[in-house]
Amino acid sequence: MHAWILPFLASVGLGLLLGLAFFVLHRRLRRQRLQLRQANIAQLALLRGLIGAFQRHRGLSNGVLCGDRSLSHDLAGTRQELDRLIRDVQALASNHADAWHGLIDHWSRLRDGHGGDAANNLLQHHLIIRNSIFLMEDVASEIDLGAGRAELGYLPCIWREVVQAAEWAGQARALGTGVAAAGHSSAEQRVRMRFLAQKIELLSGAAFATLRRHLAHYPQDDTWRLGQCERMVEDFLRCLEQDLLGREQPVIAAKQYFQHATQAIDALLGLVDTALGQLQGGVQSSSSSRIST
Repeated sequence: MHAWILPFLASVGLGLLLGLAFFVLHRRLRRQRLQLRQANIAQLALLRGLIGAFQRHRGLSNGVLCGDRSLSHDLAGTRQELDRLIRDVQALASNHADAWHGLIDHWSRLRDGHGGDAANNLLQHHLIIRNSIFLMEDVASEIDLGAGRAELGYLPCIWREVVQAAEWAGQARALGTGVAAAGHSSAEQRVRMRFLAQKIELLSGAAFATLRRHLAHYPQDDTWRLGQCERMVEDFLRCLEQDLLGREQPVIAAKQYFQHATQAIDALLGLVDTALGQLQGGVQSSSSSRIST
């Protein structure tokens, strides 16, 4: 046997071992990225539920504190929904454990009636929702949830403009529900509602424009229902202008105003649901592809 054969075979064997090691490492990293995407999408779905429920709880509790006891039953149901979501949070394993624990602690105090008077109750709800939105942005930016897919390039718009538009609308719902429950508004409240209306119009308009441009390049099915969402927001802004901003003593009932606002907020949060559905579908496809290979 030639003297060079053994070193050659050894080098080939070493090359094969290194190649196998790199392949195993690549598969492991790919699996870890997929697991992180799955975990973060699950957290985003949970945060979407919490934000929507915190917003409803804010509006209903403000209406009750301002004198409309007819909202108490809906408030109790929303509180139960939040308790269920918080139990799901407690079962999470997350890289954002401190932020999640902060939300749990804040809700426990808010739930037990530590919101105080109507003004402080609104403030505490604003804070917990703001922190939920910050956490949503952190979770969404931790990893490329779209895995480089161009058709998911709209996602930053969802976590920013869409969620923020829904929150400004949620604040307008809460404040307006209190005004309608009390049967009168102050100049300060009307100035605040005018500001909220402007923010809703600005951010929702930017979101709709961004999503329309993106969908024009990457046509998808009609699950987005952008036209319907836009009409809901316009109807709410019209209600806000005519029934609250245009008069010191609103004649619209608190529950009616709350429901009108809720249609717009649900439509905006429905865009978040559509994005989450597409993300979950992409992760399932990746999982199936990984298993098949």
